[in-house]
Amino acid sequence: MLNLRVNYPSIPQEMDVFEKYTAGFTAPDKYQLLRTPSSFYVSNRDAETVLNWLKCDIGRISETSDVVTIPSANSALFCILSLFKGREQEVGVENNTFPGFKMCAQHFGYKLGMIECDEYGIIPEALEQYLATGKSRLVYIQPTVHNPSCFVMPLERRLKIAEIVKSFKDVYLLEDDAYRFLHDNPPPAFLNLLPERTIHVYSLSKPFNPFLKSAYIVHPKNLLPGLENLIRLTTSSGCSLFADFGRWLMESGELQLLMLEKQRIAKDLKLKIDTIFTGLDYNLFPGSFHIWLSLGQLDTYQFTDFLRSRDIDVMDGADFSLTDNRHRVRIALGSEWSSPDLLPALALIGETVRREQLV
Repeated sequence: MLNLRVNYPSIPQEMDVFEKYTAGFTAPDKYQLLRTPSSFYVSNRDAETVLNWLKCDIGRISETSDVVTIPSANSALFCILSLFKGREQEVGVENNTFPGFKMCAQHFGYKLGMIECDEYGIIPEALEQYLATGKSRLVYIQPTVHNPSCFVMPLERRLKIAEIVKSFKDVYLLEDDAYRFLHDNPPPAFLNLLPERTIHVYSLSKPFNPFLKSAYIVHPKNLLPGLENLIRLTTSSGCSLFADFGRWLMESGELQLLMLEKQRIAKDLKLKIDTIFTGLDYNLFPGSFHIWLSLGQLDTYQFTDFLRSRDIDVMDGADFSLTDNRHRVRIALGSEWSSPDLLPALALIGETVRREQLV
């Protein structure tokens, strides 16, 4: 089965980088790095490394926010929603959003309040109207290489949204910046524009590799009481090895080189995909590893069943939709970007959508 469900890439150089890191271990390192960290809230040094990597004003954000480490971004979303549950019954989201977030929110019984988007993301006027209803003070947002829609929210739009959020009392953005690493010159994150109202989630498993269980939550001070105990309860403990390796990746420049290589691969792929999908309605950001494809009149569930009968596995578009949009699929290239079967599979997908017949 050709797995076209994973939208973050792995490349062979990642293991070379990990071996380079471990080759520098001293005898004390081998013991210390297997110990459990004393706190999930990171040291000043690690906080500076993370904030510098995220291109933040370290002085400003050190005053407004705390940095906590956690094994994964999904775990971060789970813990944040758990802690907000006593305050909010609904969370605002884009009209297409990450299925994992939908599942997590539904697990806690949240209603999902849809905020209309266009090709640049959340529409400011729609956000203002939604917040004015008072239904929620938490908005989940993916502004950079959105999953699944691929949009990148421009700076002007981000500034408008930041002003709107500031105009409402105790409203917070939950910024999931999972695919920022695939953009070669992304606009500033909301963490930089509005740190006092932004809960920022960033994971190293996507820019590096899923084996690295190291992610961060940067959140306004005193906003998430009990977070550390909840992380400890749901993950058992942190890992000094992963935390140290993540810091080394960011400080050494190795992670930047890997990101550039992944962007190069994706840009090369886009040229081929644009040829294969000529005339079709699809979104693909140069540098990203997923495609948001319109199926015309074809039903997403019937279409994905048809592809699985051909040993091709893609995600149903309805999984991402708040409106049960049954006419799109997300095609992800992260696991199969180097497979000789990829381009023939994409050609089959393109031909089938053009015919609008499952034969």
